[in-house]
Amino acid sequence: MRRAGFAPAALALLGLWLHGGSRIPPDGFAPGWKKSETLRTFPGPGLFDHIDGGAELYLEFGFRTLDVQRYSKGDDELVLEIYEFDGPEAALGLYLMKCGKETPVEGIAARNSSEPAQFTILKGRAFIHVNSPSGRDDLVPAMTSLANQALAAFPDEKPRDVLSLLPSAGLVGGSAVMFRGPVGLSSLFTLGEGDILDQKNRIFGAAGTYDGGPEGRHVRIVVSYADEAAAKSAFLNLSSRLDPYLKVLDRTDSGFVFEDYQNKFGLAALAGRAITIKVHLAGKPALAG
Repeated sequence: MRRAGFAPAALALLGLWLHGGSRIPPDGFAPGWKKSETLRTFPGPGLFDHIDGGAELYLEFGFRTLDVQRYSKGDDELVLEIYEFDGPEAALGLYLMKCGKETPVEGIAARNSSEPAQFTILKGRAFIHVNSPSGRDDLVPAMTSLANQALAAFPDEKPRDVLSLLPSAGLVGGSAVMFRGPVGLSSLFTLGEGDILDQKNRIFGAAGTYDGGPEGRHVRIVVSYADEAAAKSAFLNLSSRLDPYLKVLDRTDSGFVFEDYQNKFGLAALAGRAITIKVHLAGKPALAG
């Protein structure tokens, strides 16, 4: 005798309901506020249907799904956006790229950089926006309540310390970011086309601005690989596919010096299982070895 059960389509709908409904604050998260539209969910590449440009960076960081819920109270509106990633490192990477100079709002139970028009919040693998189209200060308490109720659905997962790849001496506070492929890398410096550091959307890199010392102000980019063989392969890929606008001046088996189109200098060096790249150097650096 065949047992009764859910059809595959019904199971899919049930999973979607559990996914979105369990973490979307209900009506009354603050007095008078109610949902004004049905929940919209954008999985994977469907993010392009919500973000007009810029979705590539989210996908590169391991984006999984986005839930969008609108709320209203009279003529006022708030919009909750919950982006979920494949791990806490990915969510942190996106947050660092998007938060700008952090301006946290008190009362939010997670790391955030916020203003009355938009809260930008990080918790575990969740990257959350609470948007207020009017940007009025008097809506901040309701935004805070909405944010905290949404945050309660996510565990406080601790990311791996990818930023520890960056030496602390000389690092400008608030400048450190993470990247996971060519889209993020291109916001820092153009080294060449495609996945030139061979990250395969899996390997995280870190970058930050440095000041002081004989090298002056510059940007440092570091990627650490699983082993020395993987790092060497990635370095060969970088060397062979370097952007033609970058003029190589000196080269060894483990490093090269180049000049960019702004007549500034750069250095790429392989050491162990890590590649370190310095760009925007005012003076020509010396190659080790």
